[in-house]
Amino acid sequence: MKNKASTAILTALGVVFFLPVAATFLNSLIYDGRPSLKEYWELFTTNHAYFKYFWNSVLYAALITSASIIISLPLGFVFAKIKFRGAKVLFFIYIAVMLLPFQATLLPNYIQLRDFGFLNTPLALTLPMIFSPFAVFLMRQFMISVPDELIDYAQLETSSALKIMRYAVLPQIKSAVSALAVLIFCESWNIVEQALIFSMDNPEIYPLSVKLSELPENVASAGGAVYMFPVLMLFLIFRKPLETSMESYKL
Repeated sequence: MKNKASTAILTALGVVFFLPVAATFLNSLIYDGRPSLKEYWELFTTNHAYFKYFWNSVLYAALITSASIIISLPLGFVFAKIKFRGAKVLFFIYIAVMLLPFQATLLPNYIQLRDFGFLNTPLALTLPMIFSPFAVFLMRQFMISVPDELIDYAQLETSSALKIMRYAVLPQIKSAVSALAVLIFCESWNIVEQALIFSMDNPEIYPLSVKLSELPENVASAGGAVYMFPVLMLFLIFRKPLETSMESYKL
């Protein structure tokens, strides 16, 4: 009975979350009360600025995702498998920073970006998100599950921590890396506050998430559907790694 009740509740919640997505796609296929692709035609042929902001979003999300993975992998390995003085204190600081809301770090980030001369540039929208404590935390948690014996065997072949991580650890957490990439991409695809605050004087570099609300009403649904498409495709492509990583995840 408990399993049936849980399934029913989760199904109902899934339907509630899915309805706006389905409504957006269905509305995009109706023009003047009739089924038509004209809304997409109007979007593609008369709203050229839409695609400039769309590709801005693609660039930011791809850069943030790839850089975050590259940075979080070695740091996660250090926290998970290398013993050194102060490791627990430093990791606690990472957790504390991760728990801080965006508003609490807004002013320090703004001051740093201003002092480096990065305000109103693409770096202002990418650097604060590239060095994400969440990515390091998640990688560390997944790498903890890798058996220490496997690390010991790898140390018989090489003393390089990078090689051990590459050949002994990475093959064990491929699904976790894919899941983290999807999560980071989705988060960076939807940046709004950072763009409005860190690049307020340069609207040309805004991501689509900021300009989406300015679309004409006759193409709003098609614009929303195209905006959601990359995220939905990522979920469909990496659904299995996401499920696998969530099942094996351990705090």
